[in-house]
Amino acid sequence: MRKEITWRQLKGLHQLYEGKSTRIKLMSNVFVKKVLHKNRHLLKHKDGSQDIIVKNEGFNEYFKENLLDQYEYYAEFFENAGIEISAKRTYSQDILETLILIHKNRKTLRKNLSTPHIFSSNFFKDKDSKFLDSKPRLKDDILTILGVEKFPRESPKDQQYRLVVDCLDPKYILLCENIDFLKDPFEFRKNHIELWYLGGNNTKKLYEVPVDKIRFPMYYVCDWDFHGLDTYSRIKKIITEKDKNITLIIPPSPLLKPIKSGKHDSKWKEGLLSKLDADAFTEEETQLIDQLIEKNKWIEEQTISPISLIINADT
Repeated sequence: MRKEITWRQLKGLHQLYEGKSTRIKLMSNVFVKKVLHKNRHLLKHKDGSQDIIVKNEGFNEYFKENLLDQYEYYAEFFENAGIEISAKRTYSQDILETLILIHKNRKTLRKNLSTPHIFSSNFFKDKDSKFLDSKPRLKDDILTILGVEKFPRESPKDQQYRLVVDCLDPKYILLCENIDFLKDPFEFRKNHIELWYLGGNNTKKLYEVPVDKIRFPMYYVCDWDFHGLDTYSRIKKIITEKDKNITLIIPPSPLLKPIKSGKHDSKWKEGLLSKLDADAFTEEETQLIDQLIEKNKWIEEQTISPISLIINADT
């Protein structure tokens, strides 16, 4: 599924695949209009009607090769989650992947369910904490997935959980500081990487992970700022106490961002290595940290591509 195609539009394209026409407004989507309509000439308006889209020769072959597996993947999710497979849901791929992540970890989340604002901040980090307040259908779908009638008014004191995106044949574990990688797991699965997320600064949950769960080489990807690296140092201590190893992903050509950028609020501290635990870092890691501190910069986790770094580290 192209990231710019919503579920509503994917549903409309599937209607064309199975039939001859659709009334879903596909041409409002840039990819559909530019690529499928203008460049490939696979779609057109029905003669005499701007409200109906019909397909041309070659559309079914294109949809089957490029989009059918994604449609079936999301349709199966809706069915398993007990949500109506409806074109009324204009969900983006990011929201769909978020819902799937919630569904796969619903038992864990249900035990430690937070308020709707905290839940929104955790799972929709690029949105406002009140995001779900203006999305009643999405909020209801989340409650359906979780199997609860409503969010609690207060967040539980022990809001600790470990989210996992499994793969059939894991060879590595990637522990992520942020949740974004877990929402787009396809390439990680192809490369046998199991994804873990601890809820940001929540490291204590690792104490409860049995040693036999850490069966594969473990890696950590995070924001290279004070908070991200401080969290890593505490995680490394826990993993080391379990007589296991964890490797910090070092970006080879990092994109350095100003400390004061967007909503970023993690600042370097005065003192040697910003008062981070120096014993937690290798010489190469320490050099990069010193460079960031000197330039008053940071590296955002989402700008790091960990898959090739993990695979190459194992060769």
